[in-house]
Amino acid sequence: MSTSVLNVSSISTTALPLTPKVHPVIQNFLKNQEKLFELGFALGSPLNIVFPELVSNNVEAFNAVFTKFGIQGKVFFAHKCNQSKSIIRRLATEKAGLDISSKNELAHALASGFEGSRLEATGPKNADFLSLAIQQNVTINLDSIAELHQLISLRNILKVEKPTNVLLRLSGFEAEHSKFLNKGSRFGIPINELPKAFAILDEWRCQVNLLGFSFHLDTVSVVERAVAIENCFQIFDDAFAHSFEPRVLNIGGGYKVNYLANEEEWNNYTSALKEAVLGSRPPITWQNNSFGLSSDKGKLRGNFNSYNYYDEQTGPNFLAELLNHKFANLGDQTAGSLLRDNMIELWIEPGRSLVDQTGITIARVNSIRTSSRGDTIVCLNMKRQDISFLDQEIFIDPLVISKSNTTNNGKESHPVYFAGNLCLESDLIYRHLTYLPSMPEEGDLVVFINTSGYFMDFSATNSIMQPIAKKIAVCEREGKYTWMFDDQYVPFWDVLK
Repeated sequence: MSTSVLNVSSISTTALPLTPKVHPVIQNFLKNQEKLFELGFALGSPLNIVFPELVSNNVEAFNAVFTKFGIQGKVFFAHKCNQSKSIIRRLATEKAGLDISSKNELAHALASGFEGSRLEATGPKNADFLSLAIQQNVTINLDSIAELHQLISLRNILKVEKPTNVLLRLSGFEAEHSKFLNKGSRFGIPINELPKAFAILDEWRCQVNLLGFSFHLDTVSVVERAVAIENCFQIFDDAFAHSFEPRVLNIGGGYKVNYLANEEEWNNYTSALKEAVLGSRPPITWQNNSFGLSSDKGKLRGNFNSYNYYDEQTGPNFLAELLNHKFANLGDQTAGSLLRDNMIELWIEPGRSLVDQTGITIARVNSIRTSSRGDTIVCLNMKRQDISFLDQEIFIDPLVISKSNTTNNGKESHPVYFAGNLCLESDLIYRHLTYLPSMPEEGDLVVFINTSGYFMDFSATNSIMQPIAKKIAVCEREGKYTWMFDDQYVPFWDVLK
């Protein structure tokens, strides 16, 4: 079987490639095409393949930032990002905790080797989730005053003796000295309600221990995070004045991932999208979808509603940038130095950045067809929800693995739309054109790279009674690969062989 289709670098100048960044371990695994077709045939399409041992590198990289800045810190993986059993079992052996958002995620964490003290319960919580978290000594990130009242009520019913550690999740941050737009949030305790929270905590000091404060902003802006951190330093002082002894600041997730190998390709594609919206080039999206952009008298309006798929300041580097941020209002001290000097422990909740380059999704080509407007459509044996995060568009070219010995002559590119198997006009895997070096054929495999972070799990459904994709774990030793079902992976798998 030919490996030439994996080389997407030699495409004609009219093409707009978005070449994926691929981890060397995964790149080598993809060379065994016979094994890929065997797995796809035996386990179905789509198929999610995770590489749990690669998560170790990501955990270590974040912990190295804490060491570099001389601060105490903890990494909590946001479990909602991926439901893999193998990844969670692997994380249980690493210097990491788990951020869980439901009773089932908590049960999964405990069964995977985590003890309650390494867990943090976040998000909206029902009574079942909250009560089990209390009983298992999980740190609870309280989202509202009402949740604080509920926690106290449940503790009395459950007759728990050991105090429950809590963080207060905050919102409504303010900054008079910088340009900061308070977007508002449905989550967290507004900072102007903190006196009420302090009064309740003061009354129940023997049962509830204020461990610290947290926030989780829906942004990747360093400036907005810095405003929240600065607000929190003041809130620590307020808590000390009330005789509390908080020592933790949790700044949430959002540490970004770089999905693409080439910045120029990303810039070229986004520029072409804007030109198409303005009408200066033919559309390159299905039904001229503009992803939040519009044309107004020849001028571009709106915002490009997309993740930045090429970004060099990602993961640990983004955390370091944040810790290096200086606060003019606090004597030009950095966030890192303020945390260190005040002996405040930093908690973070990476999701996709902690599983960066740890998974792929493969799907079989069902057919090739032409739309009523002449567009070439590659129909896959999967649906959009099998590889998506909410309604966001994924701008990463998949790799095509041919079952024949088709070769790429490097002189053409083939613009195609990838469509799913639902009888819905909206079931397009991608709503933008993908430029391929050669045309796929029925039975070929399409490989979507770096799908562990939200893409393979978060939106998956069993529409048309098609089961959610099976998941397998792949491990590598000295260039040799072993696979097992995801729920059969244990960190000591090679001892059992």
